[in-house]
Amino acid sequence: MVSLTSLKYFSVAAEELNFTRAAKRLFISQQALSTHISKLEEYYGIKLFDRGAPLTLTEAGRALQAHTKSIFRSVDDYAREVQDIKNFRQGELTIGIPVTRGTIMLPPLLSAFHQMFPQVTLHLVEKSGTAGLVRELYDGTVDLFIGYQPEDTGDLAVVPLFEEQFVVLVPNRMLKEYFGGSGRPEAGKGPVLLEYFSRLPFVAQNPGTMGGEVFQTICRGAGIQPQVVVSTQNLITEVSLCMEGLGACVVPLTFLSPDRRLSDYGSTPLFSEEGLNRLTVFPLDSGQVGTFQISVCRLRNKMLTQAGREFIRLAREIYGDVPKNDRSPQFHSGPRR
Repeated sequence: MVSLTSLKYFSVAAEELNFTRAAKRLFISQQALSTHISKLEEYYGIKLFDRGAPLTLTEAGRALQAHTKSIFRSVDDYAREVQDIKNFRQGELTIGIPVTRGTIMLPPLLSAFHQMFPQVTLHLVEKSGTAGLVRELYDGTVDLFIGYQPEDTGDLAVVPLFEEQFVVLVPNRMLKEYFGGSGRPEAGKGPVLLEYFSRLPFVAQNPGTMGGEVFQTICRGAGIQPQVVVSTQNLITEVSLCMEGLGACVVPLTFLSPDRRLSDYGSTPLFSEEGLNRLTVFPLDSGQVGTFQISVCRLRNKMLTQAGREFIRLAREIYGDVPKNDRSPQFHSGPRR
């Protein structure tokens, strides 16, 4: 029978590739270390080290080293899970989210979570787009993130929340200037195609941002080359400039009109009603836009704490079409496109 102690001693020796240094790290004698290594080699019936100068791992030793890392990671995860089960209402949770989306989505969500779990400390990592959040997830900086579902989910477990809807905002005075009384698109008559507005100047987010990439994707789908008069990093700046009449813009509906379901959670719109009254809102045809799924993503092979699971349940309750008594997040992999 192989003991965890022997595997631990082997793991340190494999890292050091020097029995003397490994023994010092383990606070045991070199002879005791050699005995444990010999027992492992006897048990498996194969040499784990080439005992030349320098000491190296055999192919079997390299394979065992990979497995021991996985074993001790599982042991550590189990210890954390047991501690979490014993007292899950305490601890920490780190959440990643794009900056502007956090402004609209997090206040109701974090307020509700804090009321339920006041002893859990929340940390926020805010980035300009999904790509940075994926890197933070793999680096272990965040436990989960909310944002556009990546095309390549890879090792991610994904909980869909909702599909983003996009609208074209057009300054009222620009409608009169460019369309006059003829050929003018009518609001409230259903989704429109972006090419109706191809003659208009646009305010847009920079191509390096997620909002900018989405805008360019929609324009390519519509077969138009937009005349961008101002580009910005910030969606709030984009809409504010649109309100001032500098150009039309394409934005997610979420940022203009928080979901009616959020009224129970005290959600506050980003923009004033007075400012929005200067604009006409045209929903874009979803067939032209495509699907942009807002999801909660985490690493599939990393233990998620009870606090993390409760956070996801609450996010689905507030933002997803999920009954409030459904407390079990359903993870799936693969983009929903």
